[in-house]
Amino acid sequence: MEDTHLDVHSWLVAITFMVVIALVIHPVRIPLPIPAITHAAKRRIQERRDRQDQLPLESEDTLTTSPASASASAPSKKQKRPRKYYPHGIVLNLASAPVLGVLFLLATTSIKIQSVRDGIVGAPGTGVEPYAVMVLFMSLAYICISLDMTGIFQYAAFWIAQRANGSGQRVFFSFFILSTLMSGLASNDVVVLTMTPFLIYFAGAVNLDQPVAFLMAEFQTANIASMALYIGNPTNVVASQAYKISFLEYSAWMLLPCFACVIACYAMLRIVFRDQQYVPLKINSPGIDPRTCLIDPKGAIFGLCVLASSLICLVGTSFAHVSVWIVTGPFALLSLCRDAWYDWQGKFLGVGSRREISQGTCPPQQQQEAADLERGSGAKKDGVGDAFSVTEREAEILELPELMTEPPPSRATVTDLSYILTSEADDPEDLEDRLSVGSTRSPKAGPSVSGSDQEKCSTPESEGQSVNSPTASPVHPPQTMGADTFARQHSATTTDRQMLKDKGWFERRWPLLHAIFVRMPWPILPFTFGMFILVEGLSHTGWIGLFATWFSYLVPSYVAAVYSIGLLSVVLCNLFNNIPMTILVARILQHSNFMDVLSSQVATSNDKEAIVRGCVFALIVGSNLGACTTFIASLAGLMWDTVLRNKGRNLGFWTFAKWNAAVMPLVILTGLSVLVAELTVMYY
Repeated sequence: MEDTHLDVHSWLVAITFMVVIALVIHPVRIPLPIPAITHAAKRRIQERRDRQDQLPLESEDTLTTSPASASASAPSKKQKRPRKYYPHGIVLNLASAPVLGVLFLLATTSIKIQSVRDGIVGAPGTGVEPYAVMVLFMSLAYICISLDMTGIFQYAAFWIAQRANGSGQRVFFSFFILSTLMSGLASNDVVVLTMTPFLIYFAGAVNLDQPVAFLMAEFQTANIASMALYIGNPTNVVASQAYKISFLEYSAWMLLPCFACVIACYAMLRIVFRDQQYVPLKINSPGIDPRTCLIDPKGAIFGLCVLASSLICLVGTSFAHVSVWIVTGPFALLSLCRDAWYDWQGKFLGVGSRREISQGTCPPQQQQEAADLERGSGAKKDGVGDAFSVTEREAEILELPELMTEPPPSRATVTDLSYILTSEADDPEDLEDRLSVGSTRSPKAGPSVSGSDQEKCSTPESEGQSVNSPTASPVHPPQTMGADTFARQHSATTTDRQMLKDKGWFERRWPLLHAIFVRMPWPILPFTFGMFILVEGLSHTGWIGLFATWFSYLVPSYVAAVYSIGLLSVVLCNLFNNIPMTILVARILQHSNFMDVLSSQVATSNDKEAIVRGCVFALIVGSNLGACTTFIASLAGLMWDTVLRNKGRNLGFWTFAKWNAAVMPLVILTGLSVLVAELTVMYY
């Protein structure tokens, strides 16, 4: 057994690890009093002032706010003193905090360069290759986001809703199955970033006052069904690589627990949300032709073929023990080439050629249409507006100041599926201001949208209200608008002609690739690599050996191993987030201290193998199901909460935890019990 002596550096590494986790869960922005020199910084300050100036005007023009609520909220707005805003600052979030933590530990010599190397390429003997995990995850993310840009997921959702014939229970069940299939075949992040904004729009379109049941079902199935396949969640890949579990072997063990958990989840959801205010008997049809959502049918077929081919190859190559990133990387490159060709042909904007648009030489009307499409206020030729907009809120989260030129969105349209890719928390007061402005803006139709299409595709939703609030109701477009509101909208429209010239070179020439790239989860790269390095630091300073000794006393048998490791993983998800938790626990289970104590406790090698297998798969179950407990338990939860807030909905931390507490305990026990049954059949 290795020595577990701890010194000052050991405690410094542990404290840094906890601080990094805290900053990932609750990001902090440190403003820097630096003058606004760049054009982008000046523009951000000016637009912030404009939003603050518009608040009193908008409150007077608002037709959707009751007089009582308006009189109650007006004094607070006038009394609030705007704080000085600094456009420059240091943001400590999931992208920067792990990197800064690693640099701090290197500067204090608490960790060595060897820890950095092991955190990137993998420590010898562990079997985990962090770079391979990230290549696999990013490749599949690109394939799925590229596929979503074609509108195929929105087409499927509306097609399913149309086939339900107005039955609320059928619609609920259909969306439950759709989220399950999407998460099972792709990943939980794809479901969160695609289905969440769509469900918010759908609730407004069908006058569903409380979509909390649909949103909770979507989030829970996204994390439960991600257990089914190797690629469903990065935690699956980390745990499987640690014990050299192939794609096919993983599915053979996890499909049955996943299927049982899905059934248990649906049963509990129907019990918890049995009231008709959550799942009504009848739901109004949205009156939208699903085909209008399918922006690129050929691209949808191509993307589905690429995704299916990658899954088939993953199954086939699992027998030859080929690294998964070698399989998925070429398919992502194939999708990239196809998207580049699509941009080269100038098909994304639907107006003019790529060169004419990039040079600004196409006719003014076409430039206007292209600018409207870029801003998300226009419509494709099939009548679908807001195709691929990146809102100002998203631009700030993604730290893309060149995109911060549009007002906050006032509604969710058919394909206004905005993807919030990081968990960076914005200033709460600033967010409140934006939602107040955005919730009162009148919808603006694109130049090529007919009246009927505009009515179908621009139905606003109730923004700025709680999802589970009984008073929440859909907001219908006002018939008239104030002169100040019209003047501001007209002023914004006059600048659209210059919009393409203001964009960067890459965005002008490759709009589809740019739209995909800004939606890619890039912050997960530094986050995951940083956490791998920090865990290696814990290992090199003695913490992993100490934890391994403690863990070994929790697993006297395979039944105890499954329930103890599974439940402990769920708890640790809410303390560390599921990805750092999985990296940490996987290293603990691999440590020689754990294996030595385990060998002395069990009688046969068969018992030892059953316990080890039970620990690994219980860790996978806990990392996926533990993500369904609170927002902070997973990156998917943080993104889900950010999407809701960006769309004017606020479920609340404790409300979210309350609904999950009513559903997930039975689901977790079901998954672990099925795993125990599998181990009993296989080893005894």
